[in-house]
Amino acid sequence: MQIKMKEENRFDIVIMGSGLGGLACGSILSQRGYKVCVLEKHFQIGGCLQHFKRDGALFDTGMHYIGSYDDGQILNTLFRYFGVYDKIEVSKLNEEGFDVLSLGGKEYQIPQGVEAYRNMLLSNFPDERKAIETYLDKIIEINNSVDVINLREVAVDIMPMKQGVDVSIYDFVTTITDNKELQNVLCLLNSLYGGKKESASLFEHAVINLFYLQSAYKLNNGGGQIADAFKQVIEENGGTVRIKAKVSKILCEDRRVHQVQLENGEMIKADKFISNIDPFLTMQMVEGGNIRKAYSNRLMNLKHTTSCFSVYIVLKPNTVKYQNSNYYYYKQDDVWALDYYSEDLWPQGYMMYSNQSKMQPEYAESLILLSPMDYDEMKPWENTTIEKRGASYKQMKAEKSEKLIALLKHKYPQIEDSIQKVYSSSPLTYRDYTGVRKGAMYGVLKDCRHPYESQILPRTRMDNLFLTGQNINMHGVLGVSMGAILTCGEIDGINNIIRDIKKKKSCPKP
Repeated sequence: MQIKMKEENRFDIVIMGSGLGGLACGSILSQRGYKVCVLEKHFQIGGCLQHFKRDGALFDTGMHYIGSYDDGQILNTLFRYFGVYDKIEVSKLNEEGFDVLSLGGKEYQIPQGVEAYRNMLLSNFPDERKAIETYLDKIIEINNSVDVINLREVAVDIMPMKQGVDVSIYDFVTTITDNKELQNVLCLLNSLYGGKKESASLFEHAVINLFYLQSAYKLNNGGGQIADAFKQVIEENGGTVRIKAKVSKILCEDRRVHQVQLENGEMIKADKFISNIDPFLTMQMVEGGNIRKAYSNRLMNLKHTTSCFSVYIVLKPNTVKYQNSNYYYYKQDDVWALDYYSEDLWPQGYMMYSNQSKMQPEYAESLILLSPMDYDEMKPWENTTIEKRGASYKQMKAEKSEKLIALLKHKYPQIEDSIQKVYSSSPLTYRDYTGVRKGAMYGVLKDCRHPYESQILPRTRMDNLFLTGQNINMHGVLGVSMGAILTCGEIDGINNIIRDIKKKKSCPKP
């Protein structure tokens, strides 16, 4: 039976996947006059922006805090351009220590602002002035070299090598100083991008570190408010955002996508298509012999960043004082050690985020503990689905939760008396809710040893199919936002968009 095409199922742009990349593309293009449709397979939009509640407490799944959000800074500028700035509630993390690093029994408060950070480093390492200045000069130099981040127009016919993309951050810091303690402090935020000692680039480190050092904010009502704000912008500009609309096929002919087919058989047609789905999974859906096997094999064989195990703790009211900072605990004197463990020695540390009680703001209502975890540990349950993984899986989660909470006792010795309820998630949870292969927290691994081989461009072999999301450009709220600009630039001209961002930035604020 032939399925008829409804007139309302014809769009200028169809976007598959409602993660940050897809929603940002929807915002940009709908504001530029395109009729946009965003398709999401789940009942909830947002991908890693999603949050959930348990026993009245709110938990984020992926977006725990954001950086560079002061007036005039890059994420502030982008969120104003996207139209979501005035629709989300944020508050500033502790300016004297938005991140706290616990390493070898010593704690370091990471302050906001480059000068404050410089002073903190010099205070702790007075004999390392030259190394500290060399480090700061380099990360600022690299950030200043990136045209898009600095809203400079781009030479569209040239793809320049990103400065530092082929240099190891580990090699760089060990070259400028022999002080292992300083090396660790400088590389603290490698946990935020799944950076491995052998592959993490100086470029990626520089952009992410400076992004958070400039300013750091928590999301008062969870990451889901960002997704809702994007949805509102898209719909206000005539676009459509649909849930429970899983794309099963991408139908092509003569190197062009004509329409996509949903799981229920419905056909949706457009002039251009953007996929915010894992690039390899996207190519698997393409029909019509338009994908070269070599390209598909390259995508299939790309290495992925680590996954994680997460524990969500609902606290008894008024028992744990709220700390307006994030906490990073390392069992060893090595910030790179979290990813390198044997199962019996897991976990090697954790990242902790806390949520403030609205009723009693001086107390925390919940804690989130994250520790990297190898997806291969999930092999016994790899072919199971949510809520249908069996008793052995539940037992594994309970044991992992106990181990993480036991490590938390180094910070909170009496924490057990404050716990009301414990929930947890595994790499399989992350895989099934975000659609990311192997539950990779940060998508494809960017490898400084093979910078071009691990790079995925927004343009595909199909003339009207484009890619966006954490695998394009770079992961994280900044990387994905910039990636969306690059993707939309393939459709409507990157310099046109950059000029619009600058124009909106220069408008007086209401």
